[in-house]
Amino acid sequence: MNRFSIVSALAGLTLLVGAPLAWSLSQPEETVGDLEAVTSSASPDSTDTPDPAPVVDLDEPNVPLVPDLSEGAEEATEPAPEPEVAPEPVAAPTTISLPSLEVVAPLVHVGLEDDGGMEIPDDISTAGWYELGVAPGAATGTAVIAGHVDSESQGRGAFWDLRRMEEDDPITVDHADGTTSEWRVVARTTYPKDELPIADIFTRFGDPRLVLITCDGYFDRDARSYSDNVVVYAVPVDA
Repeated sequence: MNRFSIVSALAGLTLLVGAPLAWSLSQPEETVGDLEAVTSSASPDSTDTPDPAPVVDLDEPNVPLVPDLSEGAEEATEPAPEPEVAPEPVAAPTTISLPSLEVVAPLVHVGLEDDGGMEIPDDISTAGWYELGVAPGAATGTAVIAGHVDSESQGRGAFWDLRRMEEDDPITVDHADGTTSEWRVVARTTYPKDELPIADIFTRFGDPRLVLITCDGYFDRDARSYSDNVVVYAVPVDA
């Protein structure tokens, strides 16, 4: 199993906690947008899985390295397929902007804790990009950015109002090379933490998506953890 195991990332999301600031604000709808549409294409379809590559035995004798053009041999009529060109790598993200919430937050690159959980930045004014997954703007897969909702000592986090994002709200991500990727929200929902669809979110397959995550719901003071996660799904503006 590789380092960016989707299972190990689950533990880290439980760290999106902090003593709440006693916000008893009216809660928005639990789900907005077309959640089914944005989640149905994230995992690879078994029918689209390519056949396994053939094994090439370099010790096998008498394997011709060029076509046999001797008398009676058929000359190849089809050209060799062009090698696939790997897409240009996407520069690392540095800042995320949520104009509808008046939020601009630096992005910290995070990986895994020693226990296998996803790291979360200590500074709640920042958010963490899961650098063991994909970068925002990659050709396929889901880029994941997570942040705290609040903290007893630091106050409101950058993602305090994430539960209020609406369909078609814009998101921009600045990258280290000076470029900017633009996104639009297509769905937002709330999951109990033990029902968060980890396999769907932490994936390198499917259409490009950006997922933002923070905490919500009831705060258990003994466990120092919220009961739910708010998840915002976004796609490239030109999608």
